[in-house]
Amino acid sequence: MEFKLQKKLIFTWIVTKIKNQFTKLDKLIYSNRLKRLKKTFKYCGLDVFIQFPVRIEGASNVSLGNNVSINAFVHLWGQGNIRIGDDCLIASHVSITSLTHDPEAALYRTSHIAKDVNIGNNVWIGSHAVILPGVNIGDNAIVGAGAVVNKDVPQNAIVAGIPAKVLRIKK
Repeated sequence: MEFKLQKKLIFTWIVTKIKNQFTKLDKLIYSNRLKRLKKTFKYCGLDVFIQFPVRIEGASNVSLGNNVSINAFVHLWGQGNIRIGDDCLIASHVSITSLTHDPEAALYRTSHIAKDVNIGNNVWIGSHAVILPGVNIGDNAIVGAGAVVNKDVPQNAIVAGIPAKVLRIKK
């Protein structure tokens, strides 16, 4: 009986050690991946957190401020420039695009229109929101989950809906 208990304890100890090694390896892989990604940005501030997987096109046109948090499954199309200010929270499944197509073109796939997207400081973008080209979002704004932002958002505004509308201005 005592031998079985010792055997079980040794097995548990070995499994725990192996799990700890995998955790260390995962952290190292994440750290290296994040370092490589940060080097591709136009600018990347301090203490930027990116939870993989993310999709970033045109990273050389994307600027991230300090203390920006980007969660998993976020898509950034930066070909027309994206600037995200300090202390911003971007929830999962958000799409921010600075590239669109000309609706008057004979072939849409051959027409690209790039428009800057500027996101101020201390902005919170809820999950599944879509930020379209040419939009400016003011400081301290909140974009509700699932909103489609096709017009500028004033500072301190809370917006939601399709298309996004101002619900109120924070004091």
